[in-house]
Amino acid sequence: MRKPISLLLLSLIAVGLPAQNILNNGTFATGLMCWGEWILSNTGVDGAGDYRFVVSSDTRPGSSDAYSMEINCEGTDCLKGYIYTDQIQAPANQTYLLSYWAKCPPGGTVYVGPPGNPVEPTPGNPEIWGYATCNGNWNLNQATFSSTDPGFQYPAAQPAPGYITFGLNAFKTPWAIFDDVTLTYGDGTAPSHVVLHPGTRSVEISGNTMKVDGSPFLSLGFLDVEYSDLAQVAATGANTLNGVGYSFNSADCFNTGQKSYLDQAYELGLNFVPDLSTTARLVNPNTMAAATQTFAPHLDNIAMTLDGEPDLYGWPFLEISPLNLIADYTVTKAQSPLPVVPYFQRADYDSSAIPPYNGAEDIWMAEPFSANFAYTTFAINLFNSIQTRPIWIAQDDIGALIVPKAYFAVIGGVTGIHYWDWTIFKADPVGLAAATQVFTELNGLKNAIFGQPIDSLVTAPPGIVTMSRFDPGTGNDYILSESSSASTVAGNFTVEGLTAGQTVNVMYEGRTITASANSFSDTFNGISRHVYEISSPAASLTASLVSESGATQSRDWAFQVYNTGLGAANGAQITGLTLTQTGGAACAPVIEPGTFPMSLGNIGPSQSATGNVIINFTGCGSTSKFTAKVTVAANNGATTATVTRNNERI
Repeated sequence: MRKPISLLLLSLIAVGLPAQNILNNGTFATGLMCWGEWILSNTGVDGAGDYRFVVSSDTRPGSSDAYSMEINCEGTDCLKGYIYTDQIQAPANQTYLLSYWAKCPPGGTVYVGPPGNPVEPTPGNPEIWGYATCNGNWNLNQATFSSTDPGFQYPAAQPAPGYITFGLNAFKTPWAIFDDVTLTYGDGTAPSHVVLHPGTRSVEISGNTMKVDGSPFLSLGFLDVEYSDLAQVAATGANTLNGVGYSFNSADCFNTGQKSYLDQAYELGLNFVPDLSTTARLVNPNTMAAATQTFAPHLDNIAMTLDGEPDLYGWPFLEISPLNLIADYTVTKAQSPLPVVPYFQRADYDSSAIPPYNGAEDIWMAEPFSANFAYTTFAINLFNSIQTRPIWIAQDDIGALIVPKAYFAVIGGVTGIHYWDWTIFKADPVGLAAATQVFTELNGLKNAIFGQPIDSLVTAPPGIVTMSRFDPGTGNDYILSESSSASTVAGNFTVEGLTAGQTVNVMYEGRTITASANSFSDTFNGISRHVYEISSPAASLTASLVSESGATQSRDWAFQVYNTGLGAANGAQITGLTLTQTGGAACAPVIEPGTFPMSLGNIGPSQSATGNVIINFTGCGSTSKFTAKVTVAANNGATTATVTRNNERI
């Protein structure tokens, strides 16, 4: 009767979007993209129950593709299982015609209505818009309704134009299969599918850095952002929309006559991460491949969420085993070059859930929520112990701690902060202001965050975490610091090369500190962050002879030139070398003509460069010794040094 499709079927399918349909996945050719799934238990326990969702090859007669969607009871606890659409923007008083094919056993109860409720279908309930015919055969079912009908507008208090969503529900029924779901306006028409910015974004992963369009990318944004709020989100300084959430998962799901979600976001400078979770949970390579082919190609997409919380133990119908998640990753990467990120639920507190999933991600992500900063440290350390990749985290609304926790995460190595979720922050002016502050400050510090590490030059007071960077673009040094103590912490920052009297700008606070030689002092009042900027620091050069090699007549002396200062040594050169014999048989070494000045390029703080000087030591013996005086310069002669090395042998 029912023919569940083989989980190992590997042939790919051609995906086509049906004409005259508001839904871009009404055929389930891309699995449950644009749909959510949920079950209700007889026990009342959230997430419990024995309904499961599978791809089936039992399709309605004349179906244009090989797939349908089955809700199947696999135990005794099957109160209700349902699939429901993401939110669809709907004009006020708009009438709709819904048609869908359904196959269910005689006596089954299958109906169309809002997601979740009512649990117990009752005669005349205005929130049930039609029952399907259940006789063991495929039947075409229809329902008509308005966007203002009870229970239809979502959420109910949303003002026009608002959003609608509907669910296909199986109630105390052994199984139900759905196919070819079509939603149109009441007159049977639907807007066409229009994509203004098709294409594939240039995204690459190298170590712990993600580059978008060739530049290091600091991902900052929200989860679950609705279309009507895109401009408001862009105004916060966010640059990323994460599709993991309740209502806006893949964001190219519906044809409503307006500019599409992805096109609108792209034009506002907001990048998107579509969520493949509901399709990934079906564990079907064909629908996973089709979903990637259909929903990944858009210039707004910079990555793909493979699954939101595959390790959500306790809700078995949402779990994905490590083996299946890795298989999904393999299929997805074969279709798109975009990086893939699973969003782990337990990675902030339970290491047993993570190592088996290694191999299913290009970017790590977890959700170390709450005011306990140690959860963030745990996630970072866990991920880095497995393999170095970019790390994103989801954070929640913790009020006054939002800003210092963001700095704590970035100092720890996080390069993506996505706040859960937009609806919560939108309703909280204090939380939204704090998230906006995070985006504004971190966007301004992005080049410094991805700048050259100078942590070896900076030692913070006990209890303070820091990230110290040199930004070649500004030529300045930056120290990002955070205290996680509720008490007052005061102390000295030791900064090698800092000159007495140097002004240290405390960014975003309107104050400055006058430094002592190699240090400055400051105070942290409770859990807080400070950002220090050292403007136009000086470079300092020194050099050493690190190796001698080659024949006597063309001896290669390698000089390593170090920048031990806090500033850049731009245009560094070895400008000369003088040899004075101090022992051995007399000889006259000759430096190869045209050697000086020898260009070494730009040398940043704590960096070095090597120059090779070729010397003819003909006539010199093994006992010959020399004093070598090497001169170096940088910054158009503003930085110079002469270094003497005694008793150097050839």
